[in-house]
Amino acid sequence: MEVRSFLSFHKFITFLFYTFFLSVLIEKVLSQDPCHLQPTKPPKIIIGYYPAYKLNLRPGIDFNINPSIGFLNYIAFSPSDLVNNGNNQNGLTTLFYNQNYKLDELKTYKTNNRLNFKIFLSVLLPTDGNNLTQLFNVKGSEPDISRGQLVTNLANVVTQFGFDGIDIDYPFKLPCNPSLGWFNSVYSDFLNGISQQLNKTLMITAGQSPINNINFNNIGVDFINIQAFNLNVNSNSTSAGIDKILQIFNSWNTVVTDKPKLILGVEFGGIIEIVSPSKDIKSDIDNQRIQAVNVSNPKFPMTDEPIPDQCQYLPYAYLSWNTLKQVLSSSSCPTNLTPTSSSQWKYGFTKNAKQPYLYQQQTSSSNYFVVFYEDYQSLNAKLDYINNNGLAGISIADITKDSNDSQLMNFIASGTQPTSVPVNTTQPIPTQTSTTPPGQPSTPNAGAIAGGVIGSLVVIGAIAGVGFILYRKKRNIRGTAGTKVVGVVEAMFDYEGKEENDLSFKAGDKIEVLERGEGPNDWWVGRLYDRIGEFPGNYVKDIYQ
Repeated sequence: MEVRSFLSFHKFITFLFYTFFLSVLIEKVLSQDPCHLQPTKPPKIIIGYYPAYKLNLRPGIDFNINPSIGFLNYIAFSPSDLVNNGNNQNGLTTLFYNQNYKLDELKTYKTNNRLNFKIFLSVLLPTDGNNLTQLFNVKGSEPDISRGQLVTNLANVVTQFGFDGIDIDYPFKLPCNPSLGWFNSVYSDFLNGISQQLNKTLMITAGQSPINNINFNNIGVDFINIQAFNLNVNSNSTSAGIDKILQIFNSWNTVVTDKPKLILGVEFGGIIEIVSPSKDIKSDIDNQRIQAVNVSNPKFPMTDEPIPDQCQYLPYAYLSWNTLKQVLSSSSCPTNLTPTSSSQWKYGFTKNAKQPYLYQQQTSSSNYFVVFYEDYQSLNAKLDYINNNGLAGISIADITKDSNDSQLMNFIASGTQPTSVPVNTTQPIPTQTSTTPPGQPSTPNAGAIAGGVIGSLVVIGAIAGVGFILYRKKRNIRGTAGTKVVGVVEAMFDYEGKEENDLSFKAGDKIEVLERGEGPNDWWVGRLYDRIGEFPGNYVKDIYQ
């Protein structure tokens, strides 16, 4: 009897060992699988830029604003508008009155959707020396520091039209921009004047090179948005690789030691350039030997808008994510976002830069069109960098460039990739499957890899290991959930519960929240009519809190 008991105990210990071993093995395989992006923590601050001065778009109709955006930088004037009206008394105020209906529409959209973002006036400065000289009243070789009218005019616009703060552009964001010896001193005085007159949040938008000879702590700058993209302009690099971003922020840390002031700027799209390969185009890109060429009057495929190159006047064009996704196949795996069979584009991914790209050969030429862009893999690497290095957050250069269902913004806000990427659709998709708890996404490709690795092992141990990892502990909701309503949410997608305690609902249903879990990627507890149950927090959006 004692021997039999000992053998039973020995088998039990062996069973536990197999279970633990397989759990570790599967977890390791899944973590190496590029189709299984580990959920990342959303950044503390998300900023979106909206170029209202050049877009005749209506919020809620032509584009949506994600509830996770905390600051919306409203670009009201073009640089030429600022030069022509900036120093005239009431010039900017009069100019803004003529387009105030756009801001009113934005505020109405914000109120109707119960959004909480703050609206900043974002000011673009000209990039050429003549206009900067005119705007800042520079006389001879010495700047006129008494240029209070421009500061007063901007402060009046912020105050009269109810902006929550101001963002001032730094014009020399590219390395090739002309160097004006007097400008940084004038820019510092300009920021200081704005800070003193407004006493509101002050942000600046800068480029990859740090701004020297300015003490941002003394000026009172709250945030510095570093636009670390379009790095392929006038270079042989990818457009926004994480390897280059590390170098950029290391350089900025020599000027700004307070990392919680720094924002990483990204772009929802990319620039098409024409490249001459040395031998193999993919090898050139992987090894950062990209050679852009000048071609007269090129016809770019799928062009959203042409972009004049401020450096060498090479031909470039811009493609938004909303356009790019039209040629990408539907897949739950980011590395499988390959062009559709009807497209001439081919897909590539640079491992060191952690950035995807598309390329196709130019007709009757050895040259190639190449476009780098952001997807879930590249954004995942950037979000990890933000969180691991204590940066303030992330900014999006133009929020209207996202897809109609806000695929990239939803990924940034939730930290989890969608289960599929629909092609040519405007229907939103959930960020996770309805039957899988957050933090444990369904990944059929990863499961196949894991199955191949452990297929020769004991079957019962494999089943036990998978069951151990994927088991979701349920509880008696009615016996443990409180009755106090902590908020009301609206369902963004249909959810059909698969377990006894799940709360099923349809898109548009209003649900009373009883427990919020540990964030949007956790299971929440809610009440719909007379039913109480659990549901995934990333299927809903707040309407009352």
